[in-house]
Amino acid sequence: MTLRILLILALALPLAAQRRPEAPRWDQIYAGRDAKVPVNPSTLVLETLANATPGSALDIGMGNGRNAIYLARKGWKVTGIDISSEAVKLAQAEAKKLNVPLEASVSRFEDLPAYLNRYDVILCMYIEELTTKNAKKIMDMLKPGGLLVVEGYHEAAPGQRGYATNQLLRTFNRLHIVRYEDREMQPEWSLGPGARVPVIRLVARKD
Repeated sequence: MTLRILLILALALPLAAQRRPEAPRWDQIYAGRDAKVPVNPSTLVLETLANATPGSALDIGMGNGRNAIYLARKGWKVTGIDISSEAVKLAQAEAKKLNVPLEASVSRFEDLPAYLNRYDVILCMYIEELTTKNAKKIMDMLKPGGLLVVEGYHEAAPGQRGYATNQLLRTFNRLHIVRYEDREMQPEWSLGPGARVPVIRLVARKD
């Protein structure tokens, strides 16, 4: 088969088929009966947005929708995306069960249009490399006054490709830093009972 034909076939594939190579692994995780994935809203999301006026929110890598659905139940207009079709199915099913509106899709953030000043809140929870690689687009998509909420592993966490020390501060230096933490704690993606590893947290506002 010639290179030209291969290229045409690749371009003809639907976006859903052009998922990240790690998507099947996440499908297995979310489809597994014994999957140990977080099911409750993030503590950082609760602390940051519990009393915030509802607006528009984007949850990048939303997983099973634990944060997206929490915000939707509080009146936010939420868009949630994930590369795992199994994760999105879980989020959609939970939203339907609770009768809350949720725009959820199997999507790569790189494929989203670069909407300017569209969201009041953008969540980036445990998607370290994606967050730093797409920082400019993320900041552009925030409305003035909007909040970016990030949590993820520090690169020193065993087996993780996390954030370097102060990397988020440098990467999002266009934003006003509201909260920044670099400390050992129990990660929301459990590494075992009582496991404490270096975790980075950031809340920043677009002025």
